[in-house]
Amino acid sequence: MKAQNVAAAVPLLEQIRVLVGAAFVTGAQELRERPRGRWDPTPLEALAHVRAADTEQVSGILRLCHAAGQPVVVHGGLTGLVKGDRTTARDLILSLERMNAIEEIDAIGRTVTVQAGCTLQALRDAAQAEGLLLPLDLGARGSCTIGGNVATNAGGLNVIRYGMARANVLGLEAVLADGTVISSMNRM
Repeated sequence: MKAQNVAAAVPLLEQIRVLVGAAFVTGAQELRERPRGRWDPTPLEALAHVRAADTEQVSGILRLCHAAGQPVVVHGGLTGLVKGDRTTARDLILSLERMNAIEEIDAIGRTVTVQAGCTLQALRDAAQAEGLLLPLDLGARGSCTIGGNVATNAGGLNVIRYGMARANVLGLEAVLADGTVISSMNRM
């Protein structure tokens, strides 16, 4: 990476550290000690790895990065096979691993509200405890995340009977690249 790009990125990373907390931002040097993913042991390259806690932080991070022209790659469970998680040394990784809450299970309405970083297994177990069936099922259920399942329209083991992931989604709350939050949350 050119020296001018590093110098330009420092104020951005400092702003992001203030937003999410320094403990939730990992620098480029430390990232080189991690593998790219489950299927690729080569060292991870990125400007930084940022773990957001909620939609507000994701919005703030994306707003800052958009204003600075900083490329961002979102990471979830890193189980995808389409290489959508690939980064270069100039990319910022936005991880949703801290956004893993199951916010609500409505057994009567037969709906769940869940954050993007929740694993498929955690959601399936919670739904089953309420007498519900979450039909989406993948071999990577213990590590893949709902956000990634929806983003890639995952099919899985029950796809013929229950359809792709989108067939089980009533609404979304999403953050656009400029930090704008949009919502189509729905229970019907």
